[in-house]
Amino acid sequence: MQSVIVASEKLKLYGELSRLCEYVGYSDEWRDSFWQSLLENEDIYEEFLYYMEHQDFLDKATVDGYTLTDLFVWEMRKYNVRRDRSKNGPECDKHAMLLETFDTMMKMKQDRAKMQWSMEMNNGMDIS
Repeated sequence: MQSVIVASEKLKLYGELSRLCEYVGYSDEWRDSFWQSLLENEDIYEEFLYYMEHQDFLDKATVDGYTLTDLFVWEMRKYNVRRDRSKNGPECDKHAMLLETFDTMMKMKQDRAKMQWSMEMNNGMDIS
Protein backbone atom coordinates (compact mmCIF):
# COMPACT_ATOMS: atom_id res chain seq x y z
CA MET A 1 0.00 0.00 0.00
CA GLN A 2 1.36 3.38 -0.99
CA SER A 3 1.33 6.18 1.50
CA VAL A 4 0.15 9.67 0.64
CA ILE A 5 2.63 12.45 1.22
CA VAL A 6 1.02 15.74 2.15
CA ALA A 7 3.11 18.84 1.73
CA SER A 8 1.83 20.80 4.72
CA GLU A 9 3.99 23.80 3.77
CA LYS A 10 2.21 24.08 0.43
CA LEU A 11 -1.22 23.63 1.99
CA LYS A 12 -0.49 26.37 4.53
CA LEU A 13 0.91 28.71 1.88
CA TYR A 14 -2.05 28.11 -0.42
CA GLY A 15 -4.38 28.89 2.49
CA GLU A 16 -2.55 32.16 3.16
CA LEU A 17 -2.68 33.03 -0.54
CA SER A 18 -6.42 32.30 -0.58
CA ARG A 19 -7.04 34.58 2.38
CA LEU A 20 -4.93 37.34 0.86
CA CYS A 21 -6.72 37.10 -2.50
CA GLU A 22 -10.10 37.17 -0.78
CA TYR A 23 -9.03 40.23 1.23
CA VAL A 24 -7.99 42.20 -1.86
CA GLY A 25 -10.93 40.97 -3.94
CA TYR A 26 -9.08 38.80 -6.47
CA SER A 27 -11.06 35.98 -8.04
CA ASP A 28 -10.52 32.28 -7.44
CA GLU A 29 -9.41 32.02 -11.07
CA TRP A 30 -6.74 34.69 -10.52
CA ARG A 31 -5.59 32.94 -7.35
CA ASP A 32 -5.39 29.53 -9.03
CA SER A 33 -3.49 30.90 -12.03
CA PHE A 34 -1.07 32.69 -9.67
CA TRP A 35 -0.63 29.50 -7.63
CA GLN A 36 0.09 27.41 -10.73
CA SER A 37 2.71 29.92 -11.87
CA LEU A 38 4.21 29.94 -8.39
CA LEU A 39 4.55 26.15 -8.42
CA GLU A 40 6.26 26.33 -11.82
CA ASN A 41 8.83 28.88 -10.56
CA GLU A 42 10.68 27.36 -7.62
CA ASP A 43 12.82 30.41 -6.95
CA ILE A 44 9.80 32.72 -6.78
CA TYR A 45 7.89 30.15 -4.72
CA GLU A 46 10.76 30.24 -2.21
CA GLU A 47 10.59 34.06 -2.19
CA PHE A 48 6.80 34.01 -1.64
CA LEU A 49 7.13 31.50 1.19
CA TYR A 50 9.84 33.61 2.80
CA TYR A 51 7.73 36.75 2.47
CA MET A 52 4.68 35.13 4.04
CA GLU A 53 6.78 33.91 6.98
CA HIS A 54 8.86 37.09 7.52
CA GLN A 55 6.91 39.94 5.85
CA ASP A 56 10.09 40.91 4.04
CA PHE A 57 11.66 40.15 0.67
CA LEU A 58 14.47 37.63 0.48
CA ASP A 59 15.59 39.22 -2.82
CA LYS A 60 17.47 36.09 -3.79
CA ALA A 61 15.64 35.58 -7.10
CA THR A 62 16.28 38.05 -9.90
CA VAL A 63 15.15 38.51 -13.47
CA ASP A 64 17.48 40.62 -15.59
CA GLY A 65 18.90 42.12 -12.40
CA TYR A 66 15.49 43.09 -10.96
CA THR A 67 14.63 41.89 -7.47
CA LEU A 68 11.22 41.75 -5.79
CA THR A 69 12.06 44.96 -3.94
CA ASP A 70 12.64 46.67 -7.29
CA LEU A 71 9.32 45.38 -8.58
CA PHE A 72 7.45 46.42 -5.44
CA VAL A 73 8.78 49.97 -5.81
CA TRP A 74 7.73 49.88 -9.47
CA GLU A 75 4.21 48.74 -8.46
CA MET A 76 4.01 51.66 -6.02
CA ARG A 77 5.14 54.04 -8.76
CA LYS A 78 2.48 52.71 -11.14
CA TYR A 79 -0.13 53.27 -8.44
CA ASN A 80 1.09 56.84 -7.92
CA VAL A 81 0.89 57.58 -11.64
CA ARG A 82 -2.63 56.14 -11.90
CA ARG A 83 -3.71 58.24 -8.91
CA ASP A 84 -1.73 61.26 -10.13
CA ARG A 85 -0.04 61.60 -6.76
CA SER A 86 3.52 61.69 -5.60
CA LYS A 87 2.98 59.28 -2.71
CA ASN A 88 0.75 56.46 -1.56
CA GLY A 89 -2.23 57.52 0.49
CA PRO A 90 -4.05 55.48 3.13
CA GLU A 91 -6.39 54.05 0.47
CA CYS A 92 -3.44 52.35 -1.24
CA ASP A 93 -3.74 48.56 -0.98
CA LYS A 94 -0.22 47.32 -0.40
CA HIS A 95 -1.49 43.72 -0.14
CA ALA A 96 -2.63 43.89 -3.77
CA MET A 97 0.70 45.46 -4.73
CA LEU A 98 2.47 42.57 -3.04
CA LEU A 99 0.57 40.01 -5.11
CA GLU A 100 1.14 42.06 -8.26
CA THR A 101 4.86 42.22 -7.47
CA PHE A 102 5.19 38.44 -7.40
CA ASP A 103 2.95 38.11 -10.46
CA THR A 104 5.07 40.64 -12.36
CA MET A 105 8.27 38.72 -11.60
CA MET A 106 6.74 35.52 -12.93
CA LYS A 107 5.57 37.36 -16.06
CA MET A 108 9.06 38.82 -16.52
CA LYS A 109 10.46 35.31 -16.69
CA GLN A 110 8.03 34.53 -19.52
CA ASP A 111 8.38 37.74 -21.55
CA ARG A 112 11.47 39.65 -20.49
CA ALA A 113 11.45 42.20 -23.28
CA LYS A 114 7.87 43.35 -22.77
CA MET A 115 8.13 43.63 -18.99
CA GLN A 116 11.52 45.32 -19.06
CA TRP A 117 10.18 47.90 -21.52
CA SER A 118 7.24 48.56 -19.18
CA MET A 119 9.52 48.95 -16.19
CA GLU A 120 11.87 51.35 -17.91
CA MET A 121 9.17 53.60 -19.35
CA ASN A 122 9.38 57.11 -18.00
CA ASN A 123 5.97 58.00 -16.56
CA GLY A 124 5.45 61.55 -15.44
CA MET A 125 2.95 63.02 -13.01
CA ASP A 126 0.98 66.22 -13.30
CA ILE A 127 1.02 67.11 -9.60
CA SER A 128 3.35 66.33 -6.73
